[in-house]
Amino acid sequence: MGSRVYREMSARRWLAPLLVAGAWLGACTEGPVRVENGHNRFAHPSFFGAPSTTDLQRLASTEDCGTCHADVASQWSHSVHARSSFDNPWYRVSVDAFRDARGTEASRFCAGCHDPLLLVGGDIDAEVRPDNALAYAGITCTVCHSVESSTFDGNASLSLSDQAILNPDPAVPEEIEAHRRRLTLAPLRTEALCGSCHRSFSGRAIGNEHHLAGIEDLGGWLDSAFGGGVPDHFVDVESARCQDCHMPKGPPVLGDLAGIDGSIRQHRWASSHTAMASQLGPEPLADAIETLRRATLIDIGAVQVGAKRYLLPEEVIVKGRQPIVVDAVLENRGAGHRFPGGTRDMHDVWVEVEIVDASGRVLGASHAEDGQDGVFLLRSTLLDGSGDPETLHQVHQFSTVAFDRTIPAHGTQIVRYQMELPPRPRLPLRVHARVMHRKHSLAFQRVACRESQSERGQAFAEGAIALGKVPLDPCLPQPVTTIAEATAWLGRNDARLDTTPLGGAARSTQERLLSHARGLLGETQEHVELARPSLNRVISRARQEGMTEILGRGELLLARLHARQGRPEQAVEATQRAEAALGPNATIDRIVGDAYAQVWRWREAAAAYEKVVRRAPRSPTAWRSLANAYGSLANDAEALRAANEGLRWAPRDEGLLRSRALALRGLGDRGAAAAEERWLRHRAPDSTPHQLARCERKHVRCQTDRQPIPRYELVEPPTKAIPGRSISR
Repeated sequence: MGSRVYREMSARRWLAPLLVAGAWLGACTEGPVRVENGHNRFAHPSFFGAPSTTDLQRLASTEDCGTCHADVASQWSHSVHARSSFDNPWYRVSVDAFRDARGTEASRFCAGCHDPLLLVGGDIDAEVRPDNALAYAGITCTVCHSVESSTFDGNASLSLSDQAILNPDPAVPEEIEAHRRRLTLAPLRTEALCGSCHRSFSGRAIGNEHHLAGIEDLGGWLDSAFGGGVPDHFVDVESARCQDCHMPKGPPVLGDLAGIDGSIRQHRWASSHTAMASQLGPEPLADAIETLRRATLIDIGAVQVGAKRYLLPEEVIVKGRQPIVVDAVLENRGAGHRFPGGTRDMHDVWVEVEIVDASGRVLGASHAEDGQDGVFLLRSTLLDGSGDPETLHQVHQFSTVAFDRTIPAHGTQIVRYQMELPPRPRLPLRVHARVMHRKHSLAFQRVACRESQSERGQAFAEGAIALGKVPLDPCLPQPVTTIAEATAWLGRNDARLDTTPLGGAARSTQERLLSHARGLLGETQEHVELARPSLNRVISRARQEGMTEILGRGELLLARLHARQGRPEQAVEATQRAEAALGPNATIDRIVGDAYAQVWRWREAAAAYEKVVRRAPRSPTAWRSLANAYGSLANDAEALRAANEGLRWAPRDEGLLRSRALALRGLGDRGAAAAEERWLRHRAPDSTPHQLARCERKHVRCQTDRQPIPRYELVEPPTKAIPGRSISR
């Protein structure tokens, strides 16, 4: 996504790769952005002329690259980056609707990331016709490899080099070195390059009344342990950049000349777009599925039968004619940002749970149907101005966020399922849970399909074929993939049945109890006490068996429980026991800070948060907490310092903007009025509670998802067939 371009005219020679003299694919700035410490200092960009048609055509071509870099070029051609523009029917139907509503120039907002060549050439300001070759270019090799600077702002906050690219003679080392220097600019290996587009927002600059964050993979990564952030529980992972996960190294099977050490960075950028990947070939689809499966885990947690609550499914005593409540536990264990990421309102990722008796009869199930009201969806729900969910990604209709049920990095979510058991169920009962993935909802698929069958859609398909590209067909059935599953058994054993737990339920007892406790700590304050029995059991066994790390992790979660309940002394004591087991770490300091902040003991909170930011200097959450603590102490100078530092990494964070505005006001600074106006433009709209109330009255989804732990009814399905655990593709 992006909005505008400017170029500084110069007398430099013609360049093959990008522009005639430098470009800024600038974000929707909503007015000049100026922060005292110097970051984010740019005004509204403007467009001063256009490069020649020949320049842009060469920029769009990847043939020269493929001559020496066969592997990379082949992988790129099967990637989402290569299909980001108008030959992508899912994108086209959204951007065309936006352009119809807001005008062609407003779609510069989208083009900075999706259509950089249409933006640079000025074509995005007019009708984009199927005979325009640039509408098929996507994000080419030379776009990423010409980024000479990028910022954390988002919406294509990057600048492009105007230096010519030399196609070297492989026999001349000096030419190869010059080529390498030109195309391996410093930002290429940074997370800021990826984040410049994988952070987006909308607002007044495109005609929307309110600011709304969109894609926020960058911010999620900065707050994750992968990005050096501080989760609210102990996480032991190695740091990893965007490129480490989405561009792993692999062998150059086609003889890519860059593979001098026997490996190259993969350029498919495997992600969640299985609908596209399935049409581009088996390898892109396999990569996408593998990426999805690394991200998620599901388990069966505590089970309540009647008034009796069991911490583990295998301990359950089943009685007929009683209500049963089952907790499904979801974890984002592998994604360095929220899962699903990207455009979080567009995913169709859901949880299916079923309880089956020993005869194979499905007693109750929560299965997917068109519309998905009967299942838990891992999706962000946005509302339009009338309080209705906007489910077709009509960006110009967005008004406010109702819920975001995607799961943050290292996060845990519990979903609760309930039903009435029959009088004499055949035991044991099998509880099966799985996470299902489909890229787009069926409703959105139908819209994209209709558009692709129009005269315009058919013309773009023909244009893709003429350029040697596979035309993407949104009408084809989308792959539906099981990306995580678990099986647990309830009631007495039957020797004829294999009752071995499977999937997430096959983990150790300690891991399962810790996981379930983490999910329960996200409950409302009056219900977090439910986590204590699981933690007590884990801590007791860990002490008995000398499981040092498990003991420390349990004590940390116990500290979080005390913090949530407003008991800072007990929380600190638990963190001290955790530190004895795990050693010093920033999570301990964060929990101490949160414990004191919960009871407004801001001085102690600020001291703890100072330790956190020293260990995690790029975490927006850490700086937000510190700025809030200093602001609550009326220490405006320190609050301003913390807010400004946090805004380096999250320039439109509402909490940081608020702390900055209040600090400037307290200091009597002349910039206070402008800072306050900027904060107010980025805060949640006052109408949100009213819109949400309207949504709850009208829509089942809003009624269900309003609670931290949503509940779903298990109902007996009309068919007796039991869905298998195999992948459906």
